[in-house]
Amino acid sequence: MRQVLLPYRDARDKGRPYDVIPASRFWLARLRADDMPALPELGCHLVVVLSGRIELSAKGKHANLLEPGDVVCFDVGACDDITFTWPDDAWLFFVSTPGWVPDPGRLRAASHHDPRPGRPLLTWIYDDGGRSRSEPFRWPYALDTVPPVDKWPASVGAFVTRRDYGLEGYAPGVWHNGPRRQFGITLNGKAENETGDGTVTRPVTGDVALIDDVTGAGHVTRGHGDRWMMFVTVALDDLGELTPEV
Repeated sequence: MRQVLLPYRDARDKGRPYDVIPASRFWLARLRADDMPALPELGCHLVVVLSGRIELSAKGKHANLLEPGDVVCFDVGACDDITFTWPDDAWLFFVSTPGWVPDPGRLRAASHHDPRPGRPLLTWIYDDGGRSRSEPFRWPYALDTVPPVDKWPASVGAFVTRRDYGLEGYAPGVWHNGPRRQFGITLNGKAENETGDGTVTRPVTGDVALIDDVTGAGHVTRGHGDRWMMFVTVALDDLGELTPEV
């Protein structure tokens, strides 16, 4: 086990490609440790911890403690000796990146905010007749099982952004559309999102938003702290059955 440096760009740089990480499929799950699937069987390369405290062990190595916002990258051909243990439930976001693992490197974020206790905030931001709305979304599949990768929704790429607003920093933000249908996962820092219906959500480490307002008046994001985000795009016409949570 070693630390690696995920490729990232400044959040203000909008011109970079969205497929820096060549994601192919993704899955959201709420699991007990006994339900964790074998990673080689999944062909999975990235796991993002959204909630819980997970002990990651490898044969002959000291255990590592993973917390919300941590990302684990695997060479799936060499991870038979890796084990995960945790009490109760953990929310995890799996991303399959065939043939790709990040380069070695070490970089620590300058600030950290306490994650949300319990389940992460799952927010759907979408265009409703020209005005954006924010609502909790319901994952349309069973949360307590992980099917084979070919059953996962498809992605056309992923990337990571960083923008350091400072410990007490704040950016007023501008109204904008989502550039494409994508999941935004807060890895560190926090923010405030406002949509046209007047709803304000405040994502923290481990929270997930489906940014789906690619048309209409858009939304505004106000960032705080040293904010890291992972964005995973949704392939065209995939995950079309998503609905608000009642």
